Amino acid sequence: MIKHIVCFKLKNDSIELRNKTRDILLSMKGRVPMLLDLEVGIDFLSSQRSYDIILETYFNNKEDLEKYQNDPYHCEVVKTHMHANTTASIAVDYEIESFKYEIDNHKIGVDFWNSKRELFEAFYKEFYEFILNHNGKEDLEKHKIFSKEDFYAYADWYADNQDSCYAMGFSFHKYYLTPQERGKIENQPESTFIGYCFKNNKFIDFLNFLITFFAWWRNDEGCTCFNPYNHADEFFNSSWAALVDTSKLFYLTSETVYHWQSFRVKYALDHIPGVILKHPTSKTDSMKVAGYEFLGFEERNQIQYAKFKRKDTYNYWEKEEKTIEKVYVSNYKKVDPA
Repeated sequence: MIKHIVCFKLKNDSIELRNKTRDILLSMKGRVPMLLDLEVGIDFLSSQRSYDIILETYFNNKEDLEKYQNDPYHCEVVKTHMHANTTASIAVDYEIESFKYEIDNHKIGVDFWNSKRELFEAFYKEFYEFILNHNGKEDLEKHKIFSKEDFYAYADWYADNQDSCYAMGFSFHKYYLTPQERGKIENQPESTFIGYCFKNNKFIDFLNFLITFFAWWRNDEGCTCFNPYNHADEFFNSSWAALVDTSKLFYLTSETVYHWQSFRVKYALDHIPGVILKHPTSKTDSMKVAGYEFLGFEERNQIQYAKFKRKDTYNYWEKEEKTIEKVYVSNYKKVDPA
C-alpha cells in the first residue's frame, strides 16, 4: 500500500478557513474512487514550525496514487481550494506493508464496493452498455456521449444546462425501467435496465435499497400526496423520477444535500449497503461496511477472512408504508415531467 501525506500552511489561521479546508479534504471520501481511506487533522500548537492542516491518504499502489493526482474531483474542487488558500505545503509518500485478507461470502465489485464512486461507475457503466445494446447509440451521441466516461459526466447535477440531474432523466428514462402503478421489481421486464439487472442477479442489494431511498426522498421533499394518493413515492410509477433520484443519490452526500432533508435520507446517502467505509490495516483492526456488522476475522489455510452479518435492511414497503393512510382515487395527478 501507499501512504501519501501532505501538510499545508494556510493563508490565514482563522478557524473558519481551517474548518472549511478540513471539510473539503474530507469530501474526497466516496468521491475519489482510488482513495482507500483518508484522515485530516488540524494543528492546535501553532508553533513557528507548525503547519496548519495535515492530509493522510491511502492507496493500493503507485498507479492509484498517480490516478488520484489527475482525478477530476481532486483537481477541480480540492486542488482549486488548496491553491487559492495555502502559502506552502510539504509531502511525503512511502510504502507500507498492506494487510492481506479476503471477504467471506462477498466479493468486491459484485456486492461490496471500495467506495460510493466505485459503485456509481459500475452501475452506470452497466446502464451505458445496456443503452448501447438496446439501439440507444443515436440517443447517446445526440448528447455528445461517446464513452462510459462521458456517460458518468452526464449524470452531473448541471448536465445539458439543466439542474437537479434532470438531463439524465429526460434523456434516458425510457431505458431505465417500465412504468407500472404499484409495480414490483420482479414484474419489471428484461427489456428495460432495472428488470434486466434483477433477472440477471446484478446489483440486487443496491436495487432493494434504492426503492426505499426513493420513497424516503419523495416523501420527505413533499412530492408525495397521500390524500388523494398520487403514487409519487413508488419507484416504478415514473421512469423519469426514478432515474433522476438515482443520479441524485450518487451526486449528493449528507454534507451537500438540501438542509431540510431528513436524517434518514442523509444517513442513506452515505451508507449504501455494501460500500466499504473503512479498510482494516491488521487482523486486530476493524472493517466497516455500510449495511453490515463486522464479526471479526477468521483464519483458514493461513488466509484471514473478514466475516459480516447483514444489519441494515431497507424495506419501506413491508414496514413504514403499511402504516400510512392513503386515499386512492382513479384520476390522481401523476408527478412525471417526462
